[in-house]
Amino acid sequence: MRLGLRAFVVASALLIVPAFAWSRPHATPTPSPEPSPVADPAVTKIARQQFVQWQAGVVNKSLYLPPVVPKLTDDKIAETSKLLAELGALTDLVYIGRWLNPEFPPGTNGYIYQMRCVSGNVYEWLVIDAQGKLNVLFKNRLDIENVTPAPSATPSNP
Repeated sequence: MRLGLRAFVVASALLIVPAFAWSRPHATPTPSPEPSPVADPAVTKIARQQFVQWQAGVVNKSLYLPPVVPKLTDDKIAETSKLLAELGALTDLVYIGRWLNPEFPPGTNGYIYQMRCVSGNVYEWLVIDAQGKLNVLFKNRLDIENVTPAPSATPSNP
């Protein structure tokens, strides 16, 4: 009887050990990181030039979109220049990504950069139309209040 009991215990152990191995938790796979957006070097050059020009208060209005030019008053340029100058010298700029706006005319592209300066950061929202004309906005944060989330598609049940 003892031999039968031992055989039962050994057989039971062989069945239980694999069950524990199957139920052992596995590490959760790490999600693949999203690739950083890649900036167009020509656009980055424009973004840098515009920021430095605005900081210096020397804005070439002929580069800007016709509807924007009347808004580029001397007072507006001086006020913006003063605020941007308080940030100190530009040390780096980081491409955040494309700025997609359904109201942009065909051929118009938007880009967002974070301009990193000695004493702070600001976001530059850059628009370039099909003819190469510009509009530049400076904001202290990324807009989230203007984002309208689109509902995701409901998965169909097979």
